[in-house]
Amino acid sequence: MDKCWSCFLGKIEYEKAFELQQKLVELRLNKTIDDIVLVLEHPPTITLGKFAKKENIIATGVELEKAGVEVCHSNRGGDVTFHCPGQLIIYPIMDLRARGGNLRRFLSDLEEVVLDTLAFYNINAERWSSHPGIWVKGEQIAAIGLHFKRGVSMHGISLNVNPDLSTFNVINLCGLAGKKATSILELTQHETSIEEVAEKIMACFSEVLKVSLDPISKEQVLGDVLGQETTELV
Repeated sequence: MDKCWSCFLGKIEYEKAFELQQKLVELRLNKTIDDIVLVLEHPPTITLGKFAKKENIIATGVELEKAGVEVCHSNRGGDVTFHCPGQLIIYPIMDLRARGGNLRRFLSDLEEVVLDTLAFYNINAERWSSHPGIWVKGEQIAAIGLHFKRGVSMHGISLNVNPDLSTFNVINLCGLAGKKATSILELTQHETSIEEVAEKIMACFSEVLKVSLDPISKEQVLGDVLGQETTELV
């Protein structure tokens, strides 16, 4: 198996995670670092992908400000997405040139990682060919959005573990009016922690992507890899 670092960052702002990904992508392009997967949560944030339509943000600016929801632009594909606490984020920074350069296969593999993870909870989920991501009876439980720079990936998976599902009403999910979000908690009626699901999804990630995961701390990523202070991500 190929080596891949994994780092649990906890809860960090979207823009800070975006900046971190961009720096890691450059290091990966220069072969300074190995592949790395970031595991984290975001505070309430709407992101606008490259093909986003602003009218898919349903809430008004006043409502978003009152709810503490930030709006950020992203270079990933797709339309609008919503991130919040209780949603597990997986950002793989991987050089796909070393994996045959098959970008569609990589997307399919990430979907398989989510499907295998949900199987642990006896959740029968499925792909939807028209829209990347994972759905359960027409409700979205995971979104997948990616960007590639000369074959190196960034962005990735957002899996709803135990978020407040009512907060997703600020957007049309993936630009699709009337679609609702669901979660592991909603479907199982059993409280499951982010940490537990993170452990399971990373085991599935290792198996599907055929990588050996080597845990690395937030302090190591910022200090040893980037030469920054840990507080810059707090």
